[in-house]
Amino acid sequence: MAGGGDFSVAILAGGRSSRMGSDKALLELGGRPVVELIADNLDRLGRGLFISGGDPASFESFGLPVCADQYELTASLVGIYSALAAAWGGGCIVVACDLPFADRRLAALMARLAAGHDAVIPVSEKGPEPLFAYYSKACLGSMRRAIEAGDLRVMDALADLDIRLVATAEVEKVCDPQRVFFNVNTPGQLAEAERMPGGPRETGDVRTPLVCFVGRKDSGKTTLIEKLAAGMVARGLEVAYIKHDVHGFEMDREGTDTWRVAAAGARRVVISSPDAVASIERRERERDLEQIRDDIGAGADIVIAEGFKSSCADRIEVSLSSRSRRLACPERELVAVVSDRPDASSVVPVLDIDDTGAVLRFLLERYGLRARGGETLS
Repeated sequence: MAGGGDFSVAILAGGRSSRMGSDKALLELGGRPVVELIADNLDRLGRGLFISGGDPASFESFGLPVCADQYELTASLVGIYSALAAAWGGGCIVVACDLPFADRRLAALMARLAAGHDAVIPVSEKGPEPLFAYYSKACLGSMRRAIEAGDLRVMDALADLDIRLVATAEVEKVCDPQRVFFNVNTPGQLAEAERMPGGPRETGDVRTPLVCFVGRKDSGKTTLIEKLAAGMVARGLEVAYIKHDVHGFEMDREGTDTWRVAAAGARRVVISSPDAVASIERRERERDLEQIRDDIGAGADIVIAEGFKSSCADRIEVSLSSRSRRLACPERELVAVVSDRPDASSVVPVLDIDDTGAVLRFLLERYGLRARGGETLS
């Protein structure tokens, strides 16, 4: 069993594509091959990404390793088995090549849930979704026996294993299940994918980029974020900021009008002035970071969060050698490290904590942030 970063990511490119009439793995959506879209979505997760199945020559241009199926049978179980057998590390997240909207947040969630389980399989309204799921190498024996017995149903092959199902409600906390499990098996479905919100022909539902700066206490996160926010604002960008405080907080002073009404039981109070507005809402449980982003991110170019070490969002760790020479998060769950130690990570980029400009350029390039005039900022 493997959790954390001890896994690979495999795009399953085998299959007959009989309903599509051409190789699904090489379909284009919005002018880009679906395999490329998936690879971009799941890049930098785990120990590496590769393509499993299909003709290696067809995928040469993608610059990814390609492994062949280990059986001549054409079946999803064979594809999963072959990818898992070829994976680096103790497990593999597999994703079918006809799932163009595979979401890295769901992949990261499955990886975190993997510890202690043989497989992690999300569930949609259609049932288990084994073609975007996590499998540990403990599954290989059961899969091989099922294949050689001619039972090619994935869930049957896993019947005697410890499976962690991710309920639809859990999936909904990180992404839209209808979107993430939408597959393109026919020309009609491909055309529908083009029109979907956030798809190539629909730009009205693009979510604001979200990045979390994490790290140990007093590592300089707030100071760095302050400098980055100033740099972005100077370049004409709108920045929203979320701070996570595990100890709770108070925004209102005892005795003020809003404090008195809130103390009387009002669930939400708002105070407005000519140049600002603030509100306090009492809740039984903390909202997910994604929900907060969607609430405050409208109109912003980027949302920067501080804390939220367990979130599925992109995370950049700020690490000072004076605080600790060990990272607080697994390297493979990060997109970068900002540190005074060049060797702080061997897996993700390490940016000099004294070079705010380099960190700023990293964010601008990663999220494609552009000035109001349309040019990429540098």
